[in-house]
Amino acid sequence: MTEEATGTRAEVAALLHEQLSRLNRELRTLDAPHHISQERLSALSIVDRRGPISMSALADHEMVSPATMSRMVSLLVNDGLVTRGTDKDDARGVLVTITPKGRRTYHREREQRVRHFAQALAHLNKEELVAIRALAAHLERFTLTIVEEG
Repeated sequence: MTEEATGTRAEVAALLHEQLSRLNRELRTLDAPHHISQERLSALSIVDRRGPISMSALADHEMVSPATMSRMVSLLVNDGLVTRGTDKDDARGVLVTITPKGRRTYHREREQRVRHFAQALAHLNKEELVAIRALAAHLERFTLTIVEEG
């Protein structure tokens, strides 16, 4: 790999880090009618798609410690969004399951965020929209690469 290519990769990495960090901060400020943090919403989305899911698998997926996930799940349980149950295949294991209220809340929050994105995309021209679509696919692949290397 040439020094020039490395420099270009480093510049792109820095730019990507800066913009994704900024986007993440902006996403955290979106008004959430149910005051659900981005982290809890992310965990809720996993439980919705993959649940019932073990506490350890959920922690692994969200890349947090089991203790952190346990605290987060406790908050979701207190809000009536998930339930904690025993794993019939592992007596010591805990399964997390989304409740009907949790499913409604997650889908309502997700729809609100998608609407917000769609409003922002309305300001782009056709070429920019095509580029953003391609970027989304590339970001998915990039994310998988980071997870696999992590």
